[in-house]
Amino acid sequence: MTLKPVVRRTSAQTAANQLLGMIRSGTWRVGDVLPSEKELAESLDVGRSTVREALQNLVALNVVESSAGHRTIVKAPTPAELFRTDVIGLLINDTLAEEMLEARVMIEPDCVGFAAQRATEEDLERIERLLDEHEERHEQDRPVSEYGARFHILLAEASHNRVAASFMSSILHIMQERGRRIDAIPNARRKEIDDHRSIFELVKARRPAEASAAMRAHILEWSNTYFE
Repeated sequence: MTLKPVVRRTSAQTAANQLLGMIRSGTWRVGDVLPSEKELAESLDVGRSTVREALQNLVALNVVESSAGHRTIVKAPTPAELFRTDVIGLLINDTLAEEMLEARVMIEPDCVGFAAQRATEEDLERIERLLDEHEERHEQDRPVSEYGARFHILLAEASHNRVAASFMSSILHIMQERGRRIDAIPNARRKEIDDHRSIFELVKARRPAEASAAMRAHILEWSNTYFE
């Protein structure tokens, strides 16, 4: 286990984190009007100045906006912001996760198809090394989510399409966060490795259509089985 520095937060930052939690969970959705400063102050048991500062933090992140009458409304992330990890990591909820899945289904299978055609020997060696490390980590009964997510990034990079690789990199932490669920499911951990090896073998064999189809099936199966 690696120790991390303790982060000291102000009351406003703590309040902002709680408000973001409400947005992430879907309690407040895009277009919803947040309670008034007075109501929030009472619920959070802090002063109105603290609430005001917390809301200013969210405005700075472009997560909410203030309108006429001093109402605070939850904003929809713009397409550009969907690639900002500081925003998407805070806003991810069921609806947005579904849209991310749709984007992956549209982009990633073709990515893998291109990887099967364009991957260099260095690309293939890098992916195979990651799979070996994933296997070793699994045998040691240690968390594997970072390896599972990284596999998808390396495949995107092997497609040698910078836009697609940037998209996959932008959602790396989201895949890791969702992937942590499988760390507690032994059969899922084993299946992930087997699925990834099967996809890799198709890429290595230069069979783009089959590799693409395998990735599409993998994404949909995992979403339906483990991330409902």
